[in-house]
Amino acid sequence: MMPLFHKTTDGEAVIGIWEITESVAELENLYQIKPSESEVYRGFKNDRRRKEWLAVRLLIEQLIGREAEIRYRASGQPYLADHRFCISISHTTGYAGVKIATFPVALDLEIRTRRVLHLKNKFVAPAEEQFIDRLAPSTSILIIWCAKEALFKSFDFQDVDFSEHLAIWDLHLDKSGKFRGRVSKDGFTGELDLHYEIFGDLILVHC
Repeated sequence: MMPLFHKTTDGEAVIGIWEITESVAELENLYQIKPSESEVYRGFKNDRRRKEWLAVRLLIEQLIGREAEIRYRASGQPYLADHRFCISISHTTGYAGVKIATFPVALDLEIRTRRVLHLKNKFVAPAEEQFIDRLAPSTSILIIWCAKEALFKSFDFQDVDFSEHLAIWDLHLDKSGKFRGRVSKDGFTGELDLHYEIFGDLILVHC
């Protein structure tokens, strides 16, 4: 088994990040594709998607110490077939991440890019502009994006406007930190603590 890029605990939850440096063939040798998974796996059109799919499953096995079958709800949310743990999955260029606990969890991973500067108006509300660090705007904006992805996964609403229905506050940029997030939609309001960590160009936000 290849080593983890990063592993940490968040209370009773565990988070693992895998840096995907292996080839598809190497990952296939490490993971035994189940009959129930083979049709989905054969349907992937490119090697990047195959690598992400394999790396996530190997990562879960490494974190919980046994094989586990991932299934998906109609909304796209992943869950383990035996329901022993709750999981959240994310992947970005070259990395796969998983958070596992006995209670609902969420995480998002993204590689830092300046492209996010041109997209911020799609998900950063005017009240959140104050949390964008002028010395590192792309990092701040990407943390906000990851936070809203994690909130979206946590509450599993459909047709969510990331600027209108999701909000963050108390974000102060450092190498890691904690801030707050809220979902407000269809008369429902829910708040969560959000945690972020920065690993070079890799951003992790989880709750």
